[in-house]
Amino acid sequence: MYIIYVKVIFEAYLSEPPSSVHCFRDATLYAACLAKLNVLIECDQDNKDFYYTWLKNNGAYDFVDEIVGVGIERGYRIGTFKANLQIERIDYSNLNTVINFIRKLKG
Repeated sequence: MYIIYVKVIFEAYLSEPPSSVHCFRDATLYAACLAKLNVLIECDQDNKDFYYTWLKNNGAYDFVDEIVGVGIERGYRIGTFKANLQIERIDYSNLNTVINFIRKLKG
């Protein structure tokens, strides 16, 4: 029996202001724990250490499986361009939109 893991890929930029890092963490929590998706963060290779430190220091790395380079992994993308859900930020005004998008991926 094969298990297929669905991946949701967040553009790393969405963890920084003007996004709310708390809303970003809530979205990754929902994706990992409730939707049972693999959560990846996508950024340039040169910025992996920066985003790892940023997410760890802000308590937002708990539900992230891996930080990957741009274009390395296939999955459903949430980001500012070329994404299945194209948004400029994750904050309280659109967190429900992000959660509803993730909810549809699990079914």
